[in-house]
Amino acid sequence: MTRVPPLPVVPPRYPAPFRTLLHDLLARGGRMRSGRVDQQRARRAVLSHSGTFVGHRPYVHGDDPRRIDWAACARTGELFVKQFEEERRRTATLVLDLSASLLVGAPPRRLAALRLAAVVGGLALRHLDGVTVVAPGAGAAALATFAGAGDLDALLHHLDELPVVASAPEAAIPLVLSRGMSGHLHWISDFADPARFELPLAALRRRGASITGWLPALPEDRDVPRQGYVRVQDPETGAVLAVAVDAALAAAMRRQLELLQRRQDRLFAQFGCPLVRWQAPAAAEYGIVAWQEIVAWCAR
Repeated sequence: MTRVPPLPVVPPRYPAPFRTLLHDLLARGGRMRSGRVDQQRARRAVLSHSGTFVGHRPYVHGDDPRRIDWAACARTGELFVKQFEEERRRTATLVLDLSASLLVGAPPRRLAALRLAAVVGGLALRHLDGVTVVAPGAGAAALATFAGAGDLDALLHHLDELPVVASAPEAAIPLVLSRGMSGHLHWISDFADPARFELPLAALRRRGASITGWLPALPEDRDVPRQGYVRVQDPETGAVLAVAVDAALAAAMRRQLELLQRRQDRLFAQFGCPLVRWQAPAAAEYGIVAWQEIVAWCAR
């Protein structure tokens, strides 16, 4: 029997230094936008103070002070704002690619993808009313919803436990639609085969989805060795091949990388959606500067 080598190991996703960084980011972060329709509903509620009262949520910087419930503040010692029926759908949706292709890179792209999901999801928990995580192919964990800042640890645990699994991008469509088209959709992937994403993006856009694509970028995406050997590993089987690099091969590799990037950019441009190439930091890089780009994009 042929022994299949193990898949590449992903470093710990959420060690204590990252959790400290995450809490710092969430404390500093500006407001996070939801979907266009939800923004309009929320704006009308702020201006008119109309609608059915459905509860409270913690005050965050930027909220209208007129909506602070001072009675609740007196009881608890903390600031809360009144939440109306118009705002119930102010959520975000994360769609995660769990395929083995994200195990490539040093560190693996999957590490950056899961940490990116933690930041975007954490911002949604703090500034919106919740976040839905869609992970096609993950079985019972393919769809999960979290609400409120107190669910941050539960969100991190859920993300950390997601498996490596092959799944077609179109499998995300019914999962997303099962919860309705509320909130902005953040699709995190390497988009290694852009053509496979055309159908799901088109289907979701036809239903009014507001989408941002996130591609954690690695040095390997742009830096091609000019000589020596390049170690190629099949993430599905673990098979390793050492390939000698000469000038011709280096040039061909560079052209293929540039072509792939153009195809990815064209894919999102044709549907009127941004594709964010976030430069992923090293595994042990916890300086806040490298992560603030995520917060800035979510606030746009």
